[in-house]
Amino acid sequence: MTHRGLSASDIRKRNRFGLLSLVHRNGAIARNDLASSIGLTRASVTILVGELLEEGLIVEAGSSGGNGKAGRRKIFLRIRNEAGKLLGVGIDQERIQVLVSDLGGTVLGVRNISLPKVPRGAEPGTVFAKAAAVAVGELLGGEGAAAAGVLGAGVGVTGRVDPDSGLSLREPRLWEGTVPIREPFEAALGVPVSVNNNVRALSVAELLLTDMKKSPPAGLLLVKYGPGVGAAWTPGGLPWSGAHNRAGELGHTFVAADGPPCPYCGRRGCLESLVSAQALGLALSMQGSTVETLCAALSVRDPEAFALLASHFARALGNAIELCDPSVVTLYGSAFRDSALFSEVARRVEANDRPCEIKRSSLDPEFPALGGVALALERFFQGGGTIGK
Repeated sequence: MTHRGLSASDIRKRNRFGLLSLVHRNGAIARNDLASSIGLTRASVTILVGELLEEGLIVEAGSSGGNGKAGRRKIFLRIRNEAGKLLGVGIDQERIQVLVSDLGGTVLGVRNISLPKVPRGAEPGTVFAKAAAVAVGELLGGEGAAAAGVLGAGVGVTGRVDPDSGLSLREPRLWEGTVPIREPFEAALGVPVSVNNNVRALSVAELLLTDMKKSPPAGLLLVKYGPGVGAAWTPGGLPWSGAHNRAGELGHTFVAADGPPCPYCGRRGCLESLVSAQALGLALSMQGSTVETLCAALSVRDPEAFALLASHFARALGNAIELCDPSVVTLYGSAFRDSALFSEVARRVEANDRPCEIKRSSLDPEFPALGGVALALERFFQGGGTIGK
């Protein structure tokens, strides 16, 4: 097989991607520092920066040196966050969240809508996409996404997802069988759409939309709690889907021999069968409550059961740390805002003296659709800052 080399267009796109990513990660960076970091000549960087300044994607933002001091004055560059909008969609068994942000991930508007009923014979992806499109129209004041300056969209959905094909492969809590997501959402929204599992999308958001972007860890393990449990392993900044798009099923790892059967995976004693909102709601006779509410109630009513919950969580987390060897673990979800639960879980983790940092996620759990925003931003940068790539 003969492999075609990179074209001039491919190289230019790759260089723009590298430049935009560095400016975004640093917040403000000078041309000379860009050249040394990206491995391009100053002349090449000057040309690319000129293009991006003219297109309005970056702006000059202050300077250092000069004013009679020795050395050449540095003019810093930053992403112009208002240059475009991004759409994020989060789908789980409780709701659809639709969110509009700027290029920096600042939330400009959000809608939470109930899951639509899918008529017999209808495509679930199309029904969900049309419902999301209505919410997008409300957020954008009736304008179409492209006309309102939207550069792309991302959809994070629970269950097993193939990000390459844009398909939901398995999510029995929402629909049956394989369901196309990317195609119906692109048709409904009129902009490029990226799709991934919701927790993998949130791991991208942790790396792109929080302070972690300034110094990305060698390996991030993000664990989401509520209403079930999921995880995403991102070695080198890229979420790992696994050979069969099953990676990150922390909630369905075994933690208790005498546990109940799980309605999702069918196994007895997995983590989710013990700590999910459904499991805690049944135990406390508080069906329909959030994990945050249930954990708070459990800590008051039955401290021993609360400690056991933390132990089950810590056992699964310790196993994941042993397998993945992350440098940072972030715990995401409203329940972890409670210092009691976070502290109980973190202190109980046993994994060879815990060779990594365990901390709360910096993402606001009220906005799970930020995962979709991060997918859209990542694709926009990878396309060199060009719409439709």
